[in-house]
Amino acid sequence: MAETARPKAQRAGIILRLLAACYDVALLVGIGFIAFIPVSIVEQQIGTTPDWAKQLLFMAVAFGYFAGFWSKIGATTGMRPWKLRVAMVNSGDPVTLTAATIRFFVLMVTWLALAMTLLYLFGHYTGHPLFMVAAALPAVSLLCMMLTPNRQALHDLASGTAVYHIEG
Repeated sequence: MAETARPKAQRAGIILRLLAACYDVALLVGIGFIAFIPVSIVEQQIGTTPDWAKQLLFMAVAFGYFAGFWSKIGATTGMRPWKLRVAMVNSGDPVTLTAATIRFFVLMVTWLALAMTLLYLFGHYTGHPLFMVAAALPAVSLLCMMLTPNRQALHDLASGTAVYHIEG
């Protein structure tokens, strides 16, 4: 059986990755609304659902979305319009479920830190002790993306993956 040739690719830049992330966040909000329809129906019948259960449901939906797309086709829906693909950095092979899981959880920690940073900024709480801690993680991730040879953010470095822009 003949192997299929890998498409030519170059490392993806920050702008394309940020555009894809915005697209994915918008899609995830919509998917989240759909996932919470049954929760709303149940709450009308039996009362409120604990917050931890709602948060766990959202994390499960987000994990399924990101890790599922990364490990099955190498790109989320948000990455596809810009011809971005995630692959193992050393081999170019498709992302394993283990690597996708690591990538997802490190990405979620970074996004949570970014959300906290924005809340502190917009709430004028920049003197809060956690502001600098929260601001440091996304900043370090962006610096890694700019300074590493394969343009890897923290979640890429932790999982051994990289994002590529497919030519053509």
